[in-house]
Amino acid sequence: MLEGVILSNISNIYIVEADNKIYKCNARGKFKNIDITPVVGDKVNIELLDKDKNIAIITEILERYNYIKRPKLANLAKLILVVSAKLPKPDLLMLDKQLAFAEFLNLDVCIVINKIDLEKEEKIKEIQKIYTDIGYKIIVTNAKSGQGVDRLHKELQNNISAFSGNSGVRKI
Repeated sequence: MLEGVILSNISNIYIVEADNKIYKCNARGKFKNIDITPVVGDKVNIELLDKDKNIAIITEILERYNYIKRPKLANLAKLILVVSAKLPKPDLLMLDKQLAFAEFLNLDVCIVINKIDLEKEEKIKEIQKIYTDIGYKIIVTNAKSGQGVDRLHKELQNNISAFSGNSGVRKI
């Protein structure tokens, strides 16, 4: 029996990282009887079915410390909220709503301002100031050139994180 974390779910095939390996897993039918479904971020116990092909079955879902219904995610430690500097224009009302939701769930938040090459530096600094003044961490990036992406990678290490933002912001 190995303990791992669900990384993705496509058509009820769960990709689980356990013991520094990636396993393709199905879930035991017993979860339907207790009305729980494994979701990305769940810590699970798996039983190996085929060691050579890295195929296993999820036998237990460990206790969740948070859960989001839409999209279905569990055990998040950090939420990365992405806005673009331009194209689409920054939707600060949506960002504020996402921040309120993250605070409600007691999640650590990092705000990413992407596409900084498309907007004047003064406008970017104005947005930065609004959110740094109230205590949020800001990372400015240009996903195309890679500027700021290393800093974002460091922010993601050792966390179960999710990205959120409008369509078109390039959630890296």
